[in-house]
Amino acid sequence: MWKVCLNGQMLSVGERCLRANDFAVLYGAALFETFRTWHGRFWELACHWRRLRESATWLGWGEKLPPDETLTEWVQQTFAVNRPVAPERDWRFRVTVSPGVADWQKGWWEWGEGEPTVLITATPLPLGFDARLKAGWQAVFAPWRRPKAFPLWQVKSANYLANLLARRYAHQQGAQEAIWLNTDGNLTEGTSTNLFLVVNGCLLTPPVEEGLLAGVTRQFILALAPQMGFPVKEVPLPLTMLDRAQEAFVTNAVVGVVPLTAMEGQRFQVRLTQRLRTRFLSHVCGRL
Repeated sequence: MWKVCLNGQMLSVGERCLRANDFAVLYGAALFETFRTWHGRFWELACHWRRLRESATWLGWGEKLPPDETLTEWVQQTFAVNRPVAPERDWRFRVTVSPGVADWQKGWWEWGEGEPTVLITATPLPLGFDARLKAGWQAVFAPWRRPKAFPLWQVKSANYLANLLARRYAHQQGAQEAIWLNTDGNLTEGTSTNLFLVVNGCLLTPPVEEGLLAGVTRQFILALAPQMGFPVKEVPLPLTMLDRAQEAFVTNAVVGVVPLTAMEGQRFQVRLTQRLRTRFLSHVCGRL
């Protein structure tokens, strides 16, 4: 049976581990990071810890977080204890961190003074996971628009219900991802991915001020593309930009780079995207 890690202690996946008055349970008030192994190797953990720490600090409980070295050690322990279940596969990890338990005497809106809750889960990726992603996804627009000024879009919050509903909508439409538009009518991001368009050989992606999360893989692509001779611009993406785009793709720390073959019925090429994907895989798998 798989194991989970709770504040450094290994528990069976079926054991009760979260307290009833934990902020994550009561209000979805928690942060999380997801990542994976690539041929058994972790990639850019420091970037995940930096984003986690910056978000917790912005929320007012950054001082509660364990040191980066402790988080890394717990992740590695979780990997070591679970890997024998599926030793030939890569694994997906989720690190969920809440400020701990609420003190109703202080007020349900006040962060408690105790230790945080750090829950680490791991699941093996399906066989052929990366090979299937090469074929690409189709995307639709999410059925609602998001106000770009709402600050929580720039935090990887565990309160994920809107994204969950939008992803369900996409699958009901026969697509694999839903793309959010903000209330200005501009493209922003997917339910769990960042969005790029390719227009005349230039990569375009919206800035975080449009209402989106600064993804770890997004940041890597922003640095990698110019090295490959592809200019990159962070600019708002009005819907009319889709008519000019030859390609589109999405990124995150689990799927990497995934070409979009269609969005709302508009078809895209995948030539440049596949070159980026190949170079990305070479980096994360240690071949470069």
